[in-house]
Amino acid sequence: MDERSLAELAPEERPRERLRAAGAAALDDASLLALVLGTGRGSGEDALQLARRILRSVGGVGVLGAAAPADLETINGIGAVRAARICATFELGRRAAGPGAGGASPARSSAPPPPAPPIDPFEAAIERLRGQVPTGEAAVLGYRPLDARPPVTLGLGDQLGSETRAGAYLARLLTEGPGPWWIVSVRPGGKPAQRERGAADRLLEAATLVGVEIERVIVVGGRRGWILAGAGA
Repeated sequence: MDERSLAELAPEERPRERLRAAGAAALDDASLLALVLGTGRGSGEDALQLARRILRSVGGVGVLGAAAPADLETINGIGAVRAARICATFELGRRAAGPGAGGASPARSSAPPPPAPPIDPFEAAIERLRGQVPTGEAAVLGYRPLDARPPVTLGLGDQLGSETRAGAYLARLLTEGPGPWWIVSVRPGGKPAQRERGAADRLLEAATLVGVEIERVIVVGGRRGWILAGAGA
């Protein structure tokens, strides 16, 4: 190792140093994925944090290895380039483990490959929305699940409650175009409080008066999301 101690290395460099010192088999799944990702640039995280979040969101490395690029691209922090890298890495591993000295690809076998387990669309959306707000902070977002564009920030530092500015939120959504919209409160903490459920009901009532289509009002706290009002509540 060079003159820098391991503690001085950037987080995305640590898996690389461990691999050099002890080999790839010594690394956990998140560290190996961090090496494939290269950096966490664009996600607000380092590569190791991004890798851990991805594995949590899909349910582990087995699901990740079977997922199609289009499914991976729905996860915040994975664009087209990273999705291609992940799929190519797993395919190389399958070919290396395949029959014959050359490690033939399973694609050349007569048996079709198993279907990729689906990534739950709601969980993928929650993961994407959580990634829009720094850890420990709060914001209310407007999100169109059928829209590839980033969510609309309705209130920085806001949480749903008795002070919720329903009129201001809905006026902003009106300028952004038709729904259906999700209104999403991303904040620290766990299960929703009663004040948040009350605010969700008021938002839906106000939306019907001004002609904004609100499909769901959601709270995202910790690692989970809860539908407070609307479809699926």
